Amino acid sequence: MFGWKKRTRCGLAAWLLGIGWALATQAQPIPSALAEGAWLKIGITKTGIYKLDAAFLTKSGVPVSTVDPRTIRLFGNGGAALPQANHKDRPRDLTENATWVTGETDGRFDASDAVYFFAESPHPISYDSTTRRFSHQINPYTDTTYYFLTFGQKTGKRIATQPTLPQTGTVITEFDDYAFYKAGGEMTNLVRSGREWLEYLGIGTDKTVSFNLPGIVTGSSALVTSDVVGRALINTQFQLKWGAQSVGNQAIESVTDYQYDRKGRQNRQTFTLTPVSLESAVKLTLTYDRNGQGYLQSLALQTRRILRRYDEPFLFRSLESVRFATVRYVIQQANATMQVWDVTNRQRPVSMPVTVNDKQEGSLPAVGNRLREYLIFSPEQASAPETAVAVANQNLQSRETPDLLIITPASWRVQAERLADFRRKNDQLTVLVVSSQEVYNEFASGQPDPTALRDFARLLNNQTPGKLKYLLLFGDATFDYKNYSKLLTPAQLAATLPTYESRESLHPVLSYSSDDYFGFLETAEGEWTEDFSGDHSLDIGVGRLPVKSAEEARTMVDKLIRYAATGKLPGDWQTKISFVADDGDRDFPNIHQTDADRLAQKITTLRPPFRTEKLYLDSFTQESSPGGQKAPLVNQAITKALNDGRLIVNYTGHGGESGWAEEQVVTLQDILGWTNQRLPIFVTATCQFGRYDDPAQTSGAELALLNPQGGSIALLTTARPVYASTNYLLNNAFYDALAQNTADGAPRLGDLIRLTKNGSLSGSLNRNFTLLGDPSMQLAFPTAQAVLTRINGKTVGAQADTLRALETVRLEGEVQQGRSVLNPFNGYVKVTLFDKADTVTTNGTEFSPPMNYADYRSPLYAGQVRVQNGRFVCQFVMPKDLDYRVGLGKLFLYAVQADSLVEAAGSYDNLLIGSSVPNPVADTKPPVIRLFMNDTTFVDGGTVFGPITTLIAKLNDENGINIARNGIGHEITVRLNEGTPVVVNAYFTPNLDDSRGGTVQYDWPNLPPGAYTVQVKAWDVYNNPSETTLTFVVSAQPPLVIRSVAVTPNPFQEQANFGLQHNRPGDALESTLLITDLSGRTVSERIDQCSNCNASITGLSWNGTMPGGAAVIPGLYVYRLILRSMSDGSSAMHSGKLLYVR
Repeated sequence: MFGWKKRTRCGLAAWLLGIGWALATQAQPIPSALAEGAWLKIGITKTGIYKLDAAFLTKSGVPVSTVDPRTIRLFGNGGAALPQANHKDRPRDLTENATWVTGETDGRFDASDAVYFFAESPHPISYDSTTRRFSHQINPYTDTTYYFLTFGQKTGKRIATQPTLPQTGTVITEFDDYAFYKAGGEMTNLVRSGREWLEYLGIGTDKTVSFNLPGIVTGSSALVTSDVVGRALINTQFQLKWGAQSVGNQAIESVTDYQYDRKGRQNRQTFTLTPVSLESAVKLTLTYDRNGQGYLQSLALQTRRILRRYDEPFLFRSLESVRFATVRYVIQQANATMQVWDVTNRQRPVSMPVTVNDKQEGSLPAVGNRLREYLIFSPEQASAPETAVAVANQNLQSRETPDLLIITPASWRVQAERLADFRRKNDQLTVLVVSSQEVYNEFASGQPDPTALRDFARLLNNQTPGKLKYLLLFGDATFDYKNYSKLLTPAQLAATLPTYESRESLHPVLSYSSDDYFGFLETAEGEWTEDFSGDHSLDIGVGRLPVKSAEEARTMVDKLIRYAATGKLPGDWQTKISFVADDGDRDFPNIHQTDADRLAQKITTLRPPFRTEKLYLDSFTQESSPGGQKAPLVNQAITKALNDGRLIVNYTGHGGESGWAEEQVVTLQDILGWTNQRLPIFVTATCQFGRYDDPAQTSGAELALLNPQGGSIALLTTARPVYASTNYLLNNAFYDALAQNTADGAPRLGDLIRLTKNGSLSGSLNRNFTLLGDPSMQLAFPTAQAVLTRINGKTVGAQADTLRALETVRLEGEVQQGRSVLNPFNGYVKVTLFDKADTVTTNGTEFSPPMNYADYRSPLYAGQVRVQNGRFVCQFVMPKDLDYRVGLGKLFLYAVQADSLVEAAGSYDNLLIGSSVPNPVADTKPPVIRLFMNDTTFVDGGTVFGPITTLIAKLNDENGINIARNGIGHEITVRLNEGTPVVVNAYFTPNLDDSRGGTVQYDWPNLPPGAYTVQVKAWDVYNNPSETTLTFVVSAQPPLVIRSVAVTPNPFQEQANFGLQHNRPGDALESTLLITDLSGRTVSERIDQCSNCNASITGLSWNGTMPGGAAVIPGLYVYRLILRSMSDGSSAMHSGKLLYVR
């Protein structure tokens, strides 16, 4: 009844695959079958005979009157899922299938003409000669097989006719049949992971499955295979019956209600029986215990049937035939229109001559010795395909190997091409963008199959070994390949890109999804045991942008371009890493904090210029709430770190899709509220924070990545539950990879993920980590070196003096590249000096004792000085508030060249600090403090408008401002309306080339309207205090107004630049530049956003092109500048005319 393939101990026989293809190391480009001609893609769902007549082709858009039927050709590779193992044969391109075309000899496709072809369903049947049993394989990705029809070129292949054989041989009048029931109805996946789906049978409910199998041989034995799953807290069983006849019972062991225990027990069992009932309608009934929930995977029957013509086309084969050299099949109830095709080779059916006598017995002589399969049908029984759509020409087979391959659903191709164009120009990478459907067409015969994506990447890799470095999957994924849950529309499903889902689908920890699959390109890779031993190494860096709308795609590309473009935000944030760690477990006290501290020590040892911030939960005060323990100071510290900027934020601990830690230190609400402009990479060693394949929810990692106002630029994150031990292995390997030097400067994410994965192999547990981000993106880490050369006139490395309290210190240094001074390098360097590392002790919890760790928490000086021709000098007075015990402090340097944004970083940790200068110069004069709100034009008592109110405090002293934290009560503090003083040392920015002062900027979001008083207190390095007060009034927002607009040049030839002034500085605004022609048709649209906008907005431009890059016709156009407040929704618009000339 269904298609089958022969299976031996060594696997599928190659002769059943048509043209076999094992990808050679040096694969040569060939043209695809789809490269030329007109093509129709045809979909079928059942194995059998199909017919394409003039009516069907005309309805499908084929100009039948112009078609020479002799040139009709059919291509396709069958419907089975592609083999995972790279070494297994598969067709490299579409294979031509032989067809039967009636009436073609006259060269016209008449109304009575038709194309007949054999087609196989996506769920093939295999035969095991050892057990003499058949089995089926459900294609997890699709229920439709596709074939491709073309015409007008070469003559098509036609079905050959078997030469007539003698009417001798052993007579066979029965055949072996196999039928199966594929689970349907209410489908479920018990752990929402893995590729296996089950039909829910309910609690104590019977399930009856009917098979139409007329002609079962009396007295023959049958095999019944039942594949079921039960879920109960006690041992239970299924009962199986054939009609009223008992077939057998299937025992199901119990499961527990533990969160991470398996969610069901599977039992696949084959029973042998002699059926009592020989009715055509075979009914199998499953009954499950009322103490649990039952699920059905499949039911299958292997029976002996009488060989005769039935009412529907059917396949037959005889296991007895292999025992004889020649056989003669005798078919009952045969007639003159009946045809028999040998379909053992699916692509090359052969028509078999049948002699029909006056008893309506058909005699079919055939060769024996091996198992062959035949199709019996009459032409009038042929079916029409379910679908037919036109397909454009394509030729992936002949594409050259790029550095970066981007695979995207067609829906997001415009944005994928925009990113590709940026990478070509900005990164000098060769980039190839292809649609997933194009890949499916050539490498999976049109069917969605993740292996097709892998096979295409492998083809490119083998074509030019070492050239392909990165694969970007530009689209979201779903574990529900066939959309059983109905959570996606057909268009939404088509806009997803598959990920690899494990075969394991019942255990929440052992089941996983992984994009690693697409990077396993070596011959021996591709298929593995799903346990600790299943190790393969990545050959390329693979990442994913889980976008599911055009807006998300555009947002993501905008963020990537902003991150990498010349206008990115410079600053020493690019040298900072925040380590956030959960507090202890009952069984593993302090494990997360200990692991985080080991990682922090590792990276600062391997790359000393990195500055680490340690945010360990047990170091913060926690509060009790109705929802459990909370640590609001940790939430605030994380938000501040993001706003200040971090290269990396690393979290270790408990978590889930909705956030981090039981204390909820990061929540979905937090993520949606992030407005940071400096975008970090998140490394989250926690359970399934980065799940990207569940259409029912958007994970925290996805929200952080897709946040248009801030969030992250990429995440190395987890898609499923993970173990702390393997978390640490992978996290540790990440920092090993980060510390490696690269030939072209900062590392790219794809190289990091490849080295990280390969350096932490731990079977399937390693696969749960994924890169959500662009693997071709370079980290924003400075590539030049800032080097300290002299201290107080003495060369670094010589015996240096100790830096003492109230001593005037002179530091000299250089910006270098490869140990040579960068000249010219003209910009500034930021110098930050820390006292000796403090020993910090955590509070301890019920399960974890207090833990000590070292942390640089006491800055002594922060300054900015100019760099001229690659050299700089810095001079300042050491504060009185330092630890007088002599020990090693640490100096951090960050330099940037203003015109080209060449950046440098460095550090020095062989710096003795302690004691004090004898008889220092006296200073009793306090610092000067000047206060403003929002900008320096503010006058005391004035009015400000929200939503963000910014305090600006200008501080100055002849010897410098004290920013040290060693002196209790000597911090810079801000106090609002007699409230609790807030320490704001971390918000101090030093003046350029002036060690005497700097500025504190401190924000209050969403202050209610009303009158306020703010007090600021500061100390100088001699510990002289000063305090100043300012009053201000917060008013409700005024209407949003565009005050002025400038367009230059106008007329323009190459680029028109737009700028505007508005009345809402500090507001979160969205600006839209819309260009239309005089008929109102949109030719360009650009949307930008800022979270704390200046009063002027610049940087908007149009170069006279449309979104695809094509130039518009010179002439008059209309521009519209639309400004919208994201805080209250108010908007303003300005329009004008723009002349484009060439």
